[in-house]
Amino acid sequence: MFRFLPYLKKYRIYVILGPIFKLIEAVFELIVPIVTSLIIDKGVRQGDLTYVWHMGGVLIGLGAVGLGSALICQKFASIASLGFGTAVRNQMYEKINTFSHAEIDRFGTPSLITRITNDVNQLQQAVALLIRLVIRAPFLAIGAVIAAMLIDWKLGLILLVATPVIALILYMVMSRSVPFYKKAQKKLDRISLVSREGLSGVRVIRAFSKQEEEQQRFEQAASEQTETAIGVGKLTALLNPLTYAVMNLAVVAILWFGGYRVDSGGVSQGNVIALVNYMTQTLLALIVVANLVVTFTKAAASASRVNEILDTQPAVTEQTTQKIEVKTDGKTPKFCLTMYHLPTICRRIKAHCMTCPQQFIREKRWESSAVRVRENPPLLL
Repeated sequence: MFRFLPYLKKYRIYVILGPIFKLIEAVFELIVPIVTSLIIDKGVRQGDLTYVWHMGGVLIGLGAVGLGSALICQKFASIASLGFGTAVRNQMYEKINTFSHAEIDRFGTPSLITRITNDVNQLQQAVALLIRLVIRAPFLAIGAVIAAMLIDWKLGLILLVATPVIALILYMVMSRSVPFYKKAQKKLDRISLVSREGLSGVRVIRAFSKQEEEQQRFEQAASEQTETAIGVGKLTALLNPLTYAVMNLAVVAILWFGGYRVDSGGVSQGNVIALVNYMTQTLLALIVVANLVVTFTKAAASASRVNEILDTQPAVTEQTTQKIEVKTDGKTPKFCLTMYHLPTICRRIKAHCMTCPQQFIREKRWESSAVRVRENPPLLL
């Protein structure tokens, strides 16, 4: 993955400023529960409507600044990721153009198409998420736990226990679903291969009445891709129920023990609401981290496939890139053209020549200093 960092040099400013603006949004998002707690304790509880309107304006201001920071980060991430994807795709296209038939046959045209499109898109998406969420998600998860501990360390222990449990569930699900994502990339290459062969050889398929066999090949490739997608879907389907179950249990615990703490005067009602909000923020941040793991795993698999193209040395290379200079000495240069006589194409050549090449072969002599004809042309299949 680090090999692709030079492609981001042109967008260095966007890569640096994007996470900073996203971090500003995360800070404001952590402040919102505290402001909500103040509104409940000092405004709603005491019936101070002026204070409620005042702090409500603060909430709107926090939301507006956070929204502006998020939009700026999104724009920077889009510019950097799209520019990165364009640069990588151009480099791959330039490299593929140097390949001989041996390299093209080794990789396969469908695989090359998939690598230059789908795999580069995976890398492009990883760069966008790197700028937008890599700093924000861990900051929210850790910051929510710290803020909860500062409000009340006894109730904050509930978040401190629930957070590792949610992280463990995410790890168990993601560690088993990641191999399926790698397998899905190979299945996608198979579908591209079968589709391309069917489209390019449609006349031959119809000529030999192989429509049903080709349809069965495509259905088999598509069914394998479907089975892989269903397998990973079954695993990831467990993610939301398990994590939300843990979160709801933690919220019930906060409300249960928080009620006793309110009765004893240890915390206020607004603090309990703030702790519930921090619990929700922690869960959402951890889910985002899990999605980041999946995305970067896909990107790592795609990066290895892209690097395989960039590291391949073509079997046929140009010996020199210097331009050939022709010394004419003021005269018109003459070129030697080798022609092969084939009866089936003689009429086509005759349409473009002053004299029919068949006459050259029959007379076995030079008709022009610009044209040379072999007497025994090789057999062309």
